[in-house]
Amino acid sequence: MPRKPLLALTAPAKLNLLLRVGPRTANGLHEIVSVMAPLALADELSFEANPAGFGVNCDDRSIAERENLAWRAAVALGTRLPPVLIKIRKQIPLEAGLGGGSADAAAALRGLAELGREQGAPVADTAIAAAAVTTGSDVSAALVPGLKVVAGTGETIRRVTASLAPWPVLLLQPAVRMQTARAYQLLDEARARRNEEHPLRDADAQAASLCERMAAHDFDAVMVRVANDFEGVIFASEPEIGRAASRLTAAGAAHTLLCGSGSCVAGFFSSLPEAQEAKSRLNLQQGEWCALTRVSDG
Repeated sequence: MPRKPLLALTAPAKLNLLLRVGPRTANGLHEIVSVMAPLALADELSFEANPAGFGVNCDDRSIAERENLAWRAAVALGTRLPPVLIKIRKQIPLEAGLGGGSADAAAALRGLAELGREQGAPVADTAIAAAAVTTGSDVSAALVPGLKVVAGTGETIRRVTASLAPWPVLLLQPAVRMQTARAYQLLDEARARRNEEHPLRDADAQAASLCERMAAHDFDAVMVRVANDFEGVIFASEPEIGRAASRLTAAGAAHTLLCGSGSCVAGFFSSLPEAQEAKSRLNLQQGEWCALTRVSDG
């Protein structure tokens, strides 16, 4: 009989409704301005007592335990870890731009903090924040629920208090993958050729306007404001990703958007029946992944 977990948490995927990318900083990371919304699509984490000591077990065997961001986040706490096994059931695909690894890391930190409080060994908020920064640039944002604006190199996060409309989102990941480092390289090279300056000009105002329309549940106004600086270079580099966006449009999506640095593409719908009909029209090829989800309050 399966043992009852000490704690169970979800780790929601994120969708960058706006992703503006600035120059590379001295620490090698890029400045960004992004509006992130959580999705109902989520990985599932369970925390179980484990006499053998702390561990992480993911049902995706392509991720080695010590390469898993959940493991790295836990170790980054710099404290003695409890005898707990974190089991991760993946729903968010890898290299999709949906932040699954960062979400898992944030959920691991939240879970260890909650278990620490219950067991009389609380983990300081400062330790959690520091571990998040050490683990990855998106982990800090994943710790903050709901709609948020992320700036700097991911360390500046402002939560936007708003009830979000549960608009359906149809996700399509073609059989190609895009590593984040490669995406930034492509963007940097394209901008160098164009001698582009001030890539973040007006980004703060764009983020504020998008959040205002999200809070007002104004679907059409949101659709004309979503944008992703990676989209052009990624579609040019990997035409299959661009074709995925075209397939979503042909299936009936009101608008499409590259998810983060890819390779997943999101199609937006104002009603669930439209999204369900669109999903039924997609003819998936080998190695492709598709899921119907929705914007969530996280």
